[in-house]
Amino acid sequence: MFLSKRRIVLFGVIGVLVITIIFLPRIQYFINAPDVNAIDFKLSSVDIANLSNNTNNIELLLRFDVSNPSEKTATTSKVEYDLFGDNEFLGHGVLSYEDIPLNGRPQFSPGQTTTLKSPIVLQPSDTNIDIIEKLINNQSDSINDIRWNVNGSSQIESAFVIVQKDFNDVL
Repeated sequence: MFLSKRRIVLFGVIGVLVITIIFLPRIQYFINAPDVNAIDFKLSSVDIANLSNNTNNIELLLRFDVSNPSEKTATTSKVEYDLFGDNEFLGHGVLSYEDIPLNGRPQFSPGQTTTLKSPIVLQPSDTNIDIIEKLINNQSDSINDIRWNVNGSSQIESAFVIVQKDFNDVL
């Protein structure tokens, strides 16, 4: 007989394995995914890291405070952002941890705030020359007079899940 008890059990086990393999990513997503909407990126400070009078390039150091009020630990592999000063586009920054193993990346622990530091070099252009001149001429006072804005996204990771998180903040 073609459908013996052993074959029925074998087909049943194979069917359960196939269904488990197909639905495993969804199961892990619901079990392990942090609440990405709860994770909050805030621009906490903008400082001048290096000033080159010869080339008029300015290296700024941005600090992002990342708070995680959820109950699960998360990390990030990449943060990309656009920096604006007084509503003028200044540059595009990338903070990448993609080549670092998960256990070496910044951890967003539950109920904690983590600070990420990201350098960005401003190149003079027609659109941002006013802000660059303002920073070069009066470093200490002018940086606080500028309205800083960042728009960006981050890849939030937890266990087997990678989720995109968009953020926008004004300082």
